[in-house]
Amino acid sequence: MGKAIKLLLVFILLQILGGAAAVPLVLVWQFVTTGTISAYEAGVSTAVPGSLLVMFFTVWYLWKKGYLENDGQIYSPVSAGYLGWTFLAGLSAIMLMEGLMSVLDFLPDWLADTFDRMQGNWGGILYLALLGPVLEELMFRGAITRELLKRYRPAAAIVFSGLLFGLIHFNPVQSVVAFLLGMLLAWLYYRTRSVVPGIVVHVLNNSLSVWFSLTYPDVDHLYEPMGQTAYLVALVLAAVVFALSVWRLARYPKAPDYDSPSVEPVRAGE
Repeated sequence: MGKAIKLLLVFILLQILGGAAAVPLVLVWQFVTTGTISAYEAGVSTAVPGSLLVMFFTVWYLWKKGYLENDGQIYSPVSAGYLGWTFLAGLSAIMLMEGLMSVLDFLPDWLADTFDRMQGNWGGILYLALLGPVLEELMFRGAITRELLKRYRPAAAIVFSGLLFGLIHFNPVQSVVAFLLGMLLAWLYYRTRSVVPGIVVHVLNNSLSVWFSLTYPDVDHLYEPMGQTAYLVALVLAAVVFALSVWRLARYPKAPDYDSPSVEPVRAGE
């Protein structure tokens, strides 16, 4: 757990560093374009550049520590069939988690204003829907879950991974869903040793969230535009599809664990 906690703390530190580094850049840009400086406006405008700097710093750190090296498996799409079932598992899981959140809608949303600012321009939308999910999969599945699987039984590693993923969101309304989604993503990584299936689900989740927020800005849950009956039918169908998808994914052969000392990767020419 120690290595995983260290990676989590590094990720938090890099987020702080990215936000801090963005402030002077925004102030300079503000002065060049308007001839004035406003600390308040600069603070409001740092969400997107800060997020992009976090991505740069995190990718650099993971690359320096060797987590981004291609071992022949980490970037594998597995197969078209596997990704198809992964898509269905992710889509149905997202629907089920939306149903859960409609029950837990009393939880506060501390980052609502930040997300609204980021969704106000294409850079923020791109980061929320695509770049952020890819970055988090590289860190949380390609590094943190990988380290947890070295030290714990798979079930424990998957639960710990989900807990850390929930905690890092620092937002009650997101943390519950992030915990559940994090366990699914960790399980996909455990089965495949690839970050690609997790990226598919994560991008799908964030893209749908951004689309829903932009399309229905004054609506909190799907049952409002869908109606109660259609919503309940969709939840039942999602539960069936999720169970079928996970069952089907579990039937695919599990990828070898090259991080285990008992398994050596087959090298070219051997």
